[in-house]
Amino acid sequence: MNGKKWIRTWFIIIIIITPTAGVFNYLIDPYGLNSNKNKFDDHLTSINKPNITKLKINLQADYYLIGTSRVKRVNPVIIENYFLDKQVYNINISGATFRENSMLAHKVIGNGNNIIYGFDAFSLNKNRLKQDKLNVLTNRYETYQKKIESNTIYSEFLSFDFLIMSMKDVVKRFLGVNLNQFTISENTRDYNTTLENVEEKLDLSRQEKVGPYTNFETVSEIDIIKLAKIATKDDIFIIYPKYFYYYKSFQKYQNIEEQYFTAIKTLVKNTEAKVWSFYQINSITTNEKNFDNNAWHFKPKIANLVFGKIYNDTSMTIPNNFGVLLTKDNIDEHLENLKEQIKKYDLDKTKHQHKYNSND
Repeated sequence: MNGKKWIRTWFIIIIIITPTAGVFNYLIDPYGLNSNKNKFDDHLTSINKPNITKLKINLQADYYLIGTSRVKRVNPVIIENYFLDKQVYNINISGATFRENSMLAHKVIGNGNNIIYGFDAFSLNKNRLKQDKLNVLTNRYETYQKKIESNTIYSEFLSFDFLIMSMKDVVKRFLGVNLNQFTISENTRDYNTTLENVEEKLDLSRQEKVGPYTNFETVSEIDIIKLAKIATKDDIFIIYPKYFYYYKSFQKYQNIEEQYFTAIKTLVKNTEAKVWSFYQINSITTNEKNFDNNAWHFKPKIANLVFGKIYNDTSMTIPNNFGVLLTKDNIDEHLENLKEQIKKYDLDKTKHQHKYNSND
């Protein structure tokens, strides 16, 4: 077969295979673009790439979960279960910077949709960009920005990585993998957490390499206000829970607590959105079994409690002091009381003495 025939043959093959692959991806729908029901939980939360985020934004769901890898522990089905006809997409970015999350929020709200935004401390550290010598964060931001602003939409269904994910989905189903395997594994696994390991992330004198909290300095008030102002009463900001070692260390190192609390105040006083804070010392945040290795992330089971509180789920047993709706009227007093609570909390208390119950 001569060269021209080979080219013609391959061209015909591509013409046939490409739309077939697109239809296959659409029908298998591993990312839950058509529906989050009966999908693998990690496919809905753990795998977000610029082309998939682009698709999710253009398909215009009702709500978008935005944030760092902590939001990977939030299955969008949790929120959908509180509504009859709402679709929720998770578009978290692991290790996200403020400008990445802010960009996504502006795009989503600009489309007329709503956000559930994780207002994470380390994402606010503007010096992460200055310390990004290899421009990894800058290049990622530009890649997401370029893709999201591009005119391509449905051609993303034809991408090779989408096809690979669809094939993985089929194989996992064939092998009988539980749809909630990620959640089950995270919730049941035991991790080790020490104060020393937490402090290593925050104490500049002990840091051996650049980390997300190195030279902590929050982004400008102007940038926070811009984000706050675009949000509507139907949007939600969440300060997700951390293990209490972080709260104690935030008071001790780099003035992190003061800076973070100031950023939260700025957000609350300039937005019409609801701002929920789960930044408290209680039976949830003093139990290391609710967090993963070195308490970097809360476990998926805690996400159920977070949204149970937000949506007033009376079928769940939730500690009374887990979660508070911050308002312009209560923010100053709440944060002052919180500072004192954290300051007075005795680190020598046995962590496991805090039994999980509804009377906390």
